[in-house]
Amino acid sequence: MTEPLVTVYLYKKVEDGKIISAFRIMMYKDSVISIYEDDKLQGGVISDIENGGVDKAYEIIKKYYDDTSDDMIIYGEKDLVDQLLEKFDEQ
Repeated sequence: MTEPLVTVYLYKKVEDGKIISAFRIMMYKDSVISIYEDDKLQGGVISDIENGGVDKAYEIIKKYYDDTSDDMIIYGEKDLVDQLLEKFDEQ
């Protein structure tokens, strides 16, 4: 019951493919929260707490995502995931 509606994982990588850090972006009913953690595994740090929905989640993803080197995984409610993916198609 307390799970986010959408969860996005962004894995930041270096040239050899090693994951050096990650962001987890979680969209709830009216808020989006992002958490950053590096490869030292010392625990995550909240990097964003914003009011909003799909548009705000997309804005936060674009803030951190580099499509040339990063990996992205999206889980969640199908209709919301589809809306989020459409935002990437629009660009």
